[in-house]
Amino acid sequence: MNLPDMLKTTVGGGLAVACLLLGAPQSAQACGGFFCAGGSGPTPVVQAAERVMFEKRDDGTIRAYVHIQYNQQSGAPVGFSWLIPTTSVPELGIADAMTFNDLDQATAPQFRFVGGGGGGGGGGVSLGCGASDSAAGRGAEAPDSGVMVWNESRVGDYITATIEGETSEAVLAWLEENGYEIPSDAAEAIDHYIYTGHVFSAFRYDPLEYTGVGNLDPVVLTYAGDKPCVPIKITAIASVPILDIMVLAFGNERAIPDPEGEYIEATPNYNAIRSDFSRPEGTDYKDYVDAAIDEVGGHAWIVEHAAPSSELVLADTEALGLAARNRYVTRFYTRMAPDQMDIDPEFVFEGGTGADARSNRLHIIDLNAPTADRMASPIALAAGVFSVLFWRRRRN
Repeated sequence: MNLPDMLKTTVGGGLAVACLLLGAPQSAQACGGFFCAGGSGPTPVVQAAERVMFEKRDDGTIRAYVHIQYNQQSGAPVGFSWLIPTTSVPELGIADAMTFNDLDQATAPQFRFVGGGGGGGGGGVSLGCGASDSAAGRGAEAPDSGVMVWNESRVGDYITATIEGETSEAVLAWLEENGYEIPSDAAEAIDHYIYTGHVFSAFRYDPLEYTGVGNLDPVVLTYAGDKPCVPIKITAIASVPILDIMVLAFGNERAIPDPEGEYIEATPNYNAIRSDFSRPEGTDYKDYVDAAIDEVGGHAWIVEHAAPSSELVLADTEALGLAARNRYVTRFYTRMAPDQMDIDPEFVFEGGTGADARSNRLHIIDLNAPTADRMASPIALAAGVFSVLFWRRRRN
């Protein structure tokens, strides 16, 4: 079943968590799977959306921001756990959702319909950063546990631990003993990241003041890195049928999918997009995103915006700082089914800064113009009329 067909059978708007992978020369990675206790054991926590942002910094590190929006009105449950593999021990912190909102508002695609009808544009995002209240040092190995503990601390409303293990069994046992609810289904993915040299940062939601609505602060990971990536293999465990992922990349050049990887850029048929006010986004844009991604095999990103950071209209202090520190911003968007989450996509900042690097987020759509998706072409119609007339003449 292709992606558009799957979408026709999907009910509900919940989105499971995506993973964030950031690379050092060996690819410093970060990826997340969310779980909470329920029934006979930990179960996946369903999010309403995931937004990821990374900044390639001049000091040789990458700073990653991850924002999860929970799917239920009651918010995230106290005690839910989040596991993030990385190839080096990160510095952990929290962010401000207002930074994400500001940046989302400034980079989201917009649609202007002319020739009749109307349409809607994009949403909003923003960031801010808070530091962990303890620094990672030399690991302390738990005797006979097969686990090295690099750091344990509170970061905002999360209890955190950064550990390294010899096997998935050892990692899962340590996490369970220390109150992190991670299901055994994660063992295969954990073994993969152990084999590729990762450590794990575990987060447990434990708010200092719980108001009955679990609002999740974005988290920040900073560590040595060079090649950002979104590692999504572990995500399939906790994913709903279709997962939306939005990535903002800040650097000195336009970001592109790694040419040595399996992902490419795809372009929707923007001229075929129409208003659809039965949907939260106000258009049928996602249908054409799905069609473009499905056409190239499911491993693709839509470039929704690419331009100099100086052109962003921002209000949030942290967002302004990101724009000031980095020459260029690139916004990527994709939608994936779990069976497509088999390859971790990576990015490089090699797209240049010239006019050909730009991707305009504003799309002016002429409702009177014919499109291949909306109607048959005049040539096809003419051919059809000719064939009917020819057939009738032969019968006569």
